[in-house]
Parts: sequence; C-alpha cells; structure tokens
Amino acid sequence: MNEERIKAYPSLIQELLTCTSGEEPQILNRHLELLDERFVQACEFVGANV
Repeated sequence: MNEERIKAYPSLIQELLTCTSGEEPQILNRHLELLDERFVQACEFVGANV
C-alpha cells in the first residue's frame, strides 16, 4: 500500500464531509483511484470516531 494513498484517504473524507450537498458524486468521480476496500475502512473508522 502506497503511503501517499493512505494519506489521501483522510483528505478525501474531509472533502466529502464539507462539500455542498449533491456534490459528492463529482468528488468521488475525480478520485476513483482511491475508492477501494481500504477507503471504506477509513470511512468506517472516521464515522465511528466522530
């Protein structure tokens, strides 16, 4: 696993949490390379710790 990729997950999650409602699909489409099982795990971790 690439360290840059691991560091990108929190940034993408933050972008999704702070975007305008409805903008999520466009953001996800810009970051398709990050959408994998580890991203889902990162989302679950953030969701459980907010």
